[in-house]
Amino acid sequence: MAAAKSILITDHAGFANPAIAERLVGAGHRMAATDRSISKNGEADGVALVAWSDPASVVAAATERLGGRLDAIVISPSKPAPRTPIEELTVEALTPYFVEIAAESIAFAGAAAKVMRPQKSGRIVFMSSSGPIGGIPGFAAYASARAAVNGAVRTLALELAKDGISVNAVAANFIQTETYYPKALLEDPVKGPKLLSKVPMGRLGDAKEVAELVELLATGNSGFVSGQVIPISGAWC
Repeated sequence: MAAAKSILITDHAGFANPAIAERLVGAGHRMAATDRSISKNGEADGVALVAWSDPASVVAAATERLGGRLDAIVISPSKPAPRTPIEELTVEALTPYFVEIAAESIAFAGAAAKVMRPQKSGRIVFMSSSGPIGGIPGFAAYASARAAVNGAVRTLALELAKDGISVNAVAANFIQTETYYPKALLEDPVKGPKLLSKVPMGRLGDAKEVAELVELLATGNSGFVSGQVIPISGAWC
């Protein structure tokens, strides 16, 4: 069995993140997690919970809780977006998406890099979306913010490569979670089949499939993989 790693995941309650944390804990890794809903430090299901704050403070607190080392960070903001025509989008409407999805994610990466650089090793994994790759009409705010993260991956990978830090993004879509594709939608006799018709594989992905890919990038023998945005979308893109 590979040596246990110290890992921080953000937005612990959203998207596939509970499945990711469960898999990593089950593999014997030390996990810390933060979320906007976490107001004080604690512990649950083998995960050290870190109170939500600015990225630098969260990373510093998580690193301390993890024994002074941070081997990987999974940066995974989940922010559902209503369908909004481009004519209705204003700067005020767009700003929360870019702050919560793009700006905070890149700031988390920077805070993690500050810890990882002296170690001369580390893995930064962004949980992003394949929506900007395949296109999702009516969701320009969400897609643009995710595209900003996807666009930062190669630049950060080049910047951090000399310090042994890899940077990649998992670009998910059509994954069955209550955040984006709830079971009620899939079970709807009209909306369910319509949704599945958009996916070449004819089904939604499982959060556990996402967790396996994240595990490979965060802890597996994949350190030479860097600067990649990897879709997991049932061949949609």
